[in-house]
Amino acid sequence: MNEHSEHNTTHSEDEYQQRQQQMQLEQEELRLEQEEHRIEQARRNLIVNRLLKGMFFLVSALETLLVLRFLLKFAGANPDSLFSQVIYGWSSPFVAPFMNLFNDINVGNSVIEINTITAMIIYGLLAMLAARLVEIVAGR
Repeated sequence: MNEHSEHNTTHSEDEYQQRQQQMQLEQEELRLEQEEHRIEQARRNLIVNRLLKGMFFLVSALETLLVLRFLLKFAGANPDSLFSQVIYGWSSPFVAPFMNLFNDINVGNSVIEINTITAMIIYGLLAMLAARLVEIVAGR
């Protein structure tokens, strides 16, 4: 009977150790799944951040171009100079949708292009909306 009791105790200890090992494996699996989830979330955040930075860079470049156009017109810069021609040429497609929306204000050689200011405001607002949409889609 003593051998039988010893056998049962050994068998119970083996089962206990197996259950403990199984629980440890399950806990480790859970930790790995959580870590994989954190890594995936970090990867998504990185992509979203890069996308937003790229968007803001492009919009900032556009806004800078439009500010230069506005300042050149306001300062009465020579429209025949190469720099003015380049700035006006590059900015024209972005100001075109707003042309003739408002009348320009002429003061001597200076021109206050209200349409350029309007374009700057509209593009800035559209950029903010687009950035917010990216954040919503990304779940942030």
